[in-house]
Amino acid sequence: MSNKNIYESDPSFLARWAENKLTAEEVQAFEKTEAYQEFLRIDQTALELKAPPVDKAAALQKIKEKIHFKKKVISFKPYWYAAAASVVVLLGLFSLFNATTSYTIPNGGEHLAIVLPDGSKVQLNAGSELTHKRFFWKNNRTLHLKGEGYFEVEKGQTFTVETDFGNVSVLGTKFNVKARKNNFDLHCFEGAVRFDQKDTGASKVLYKDDAISITNNTTIKEEKTTKNVPNWMQQISIFKEQPLQTVLEELSVQYNVSFETKTTDVTRLFSGSFVHNNLDIALKTTLTPMGISFTLSKDKKTVYLP
Repeated sequence: MSNKNIYESDPSFLARWAENKLTAEEVQAFEKTEAYQEFLRIDQTALELKAPPVDKAAALQKIKEKIHFKKKVISFKPYWYAAAASVVVLLGLFSLFNATTSYTIPNGGEHLAIVLPDGSKVQLNAGSELTHKRFFWKNNRTLHLKGEGYFEVEKGQTFTVETDFGNVSVLGTKFNVKARKNNFDLHCFEGAVRFDQKDTGASKVLYKDDAISITNNTTIKEEKTTKNVPNWMQQISIFKEQPLQTVLEELSVQYNVSFETKTTDVTRLFSGSFVHNNLDIALKTTLTPMGISFTLSKDKKTVYLP
């Protein structure tokens, strides 16, 4: 059993550890993990906490007086208190182990720079959410992404980005992941990444300048990129033969606007781009070339299409 998984693969491990029932070999292996160091810090903190003085005899008598059922008195054994205390501690440890940290960026064009515990960096695009475990990061470098993010990963244990479309796994590289509704894009800018599609089980390895996309849960489309960084980090979105619906969704993310359509065919394919710093120009560069007129509400929150 590896140091990494010694406490993850056995549900009873932490309980046995708290009760000093581990073998010498298990103790030695556990003491080499980051989790053990975290628990030591927690234990030390707990020891430093001071509780108010309690009259144990009086408290026990009150408990006995209250626990009557059909004239039968339930007596407590001393070890019950130890067992109850162990349960409380273990519940606290499990809650700590499962604690998460989340970053959420609303629609409207804002970005967020994040530095993860191992030094890896993430740039989150607008309309995105990133979640990862708060503790023991080096033993489990796994995040869940909804939206779009650019990653610069430090070398170490496998680094995994989970999305609703599938998982992206790397050891150390630079890449961009976009996972919005019915659209998924993955661009590798440095090193190598592997994508495992969720629905089909298909796998694809990408190297520098490789890119793939999935639209409406169809097959994986392979592409090439010559960029050094994602387009969105340069305040522009570029599309190549993408459904108009996908373009409108990205406009909604960058400008926090909604679209109301009547007869407009949003399945038509669009090739072009729009900037992220001027809504009027962005609408004109996407809709006018397709012969689509539009009306923008006074509060600039709704775009009406014919």
